[in-house]
Amino acid sequence: MGCLLSVQLIMKIDTMERMSREEGKIIVYYGAGEGKTVASIGHVIRALGHKKEVVILQFMKGRATGEYRFIKKLANSYPELNLQIHLCGAPEFLDERTRELHQKKANEGLELAHRVLREVQPDLLVLDEILYAIKFGLLTEEEVVELLKRRGHTDIILSGRGLGARIAEMADIVTHMEKVKHYWDNTGETTSGIEY
Repeated sequence: MGCLLSVQLIMKIDTMERMSREEGKIIVYYGAGEGKTVASIGHVIRALGHKKEVVILQFMKGRATGEYRFIKKLANSYPELNLQIHLCGAPEFLDERTRELHQKKANEGLELAHRVLREVQPDLLVLDEILYAIKFGLLTEEEVVELLKRRGHTDIILSGRGLGARIAEMADIVTHMEKVKHYWDNTGETTSGIEY
């Protein structure tokens, strides 16, 4: 009986702590270096270890990467994890031929992010590669800033190459991932399990 009461008390304290936080943290991983998505997924694992609810939106990605496949399988196998992942990109790389589809997917992803904050209110929302969507003109920095202003208690992670001044100013943690060396520069090739 004592253990059950202790667990219930811990859960109640955790819920009260979550509700009492005024604003979630904003964390940014940006730059030309590898590891932005991987760092974000590290936060996801940590949050899940604390029984927190997590939603991941992968902008600019419309095909099942390694992390997408694993997280989708994990979420389906263990629904008690309160974990969701969604692709918010076109299946092909961005070029003039696919730009319209990428634009549509980025807008749908942004709307989904608003809906997640409004209806789900997770502990952590990952906006993977959303900074690329801004860089390529699919979303504006102002649109993303408006989303961040509505975060409530939700911590939000943003990743991608570029970082605008407004998002940088709002962020609580900013990490610049710098490329020192990458075999892509010599071979033009990518490796499953490393880049995707």
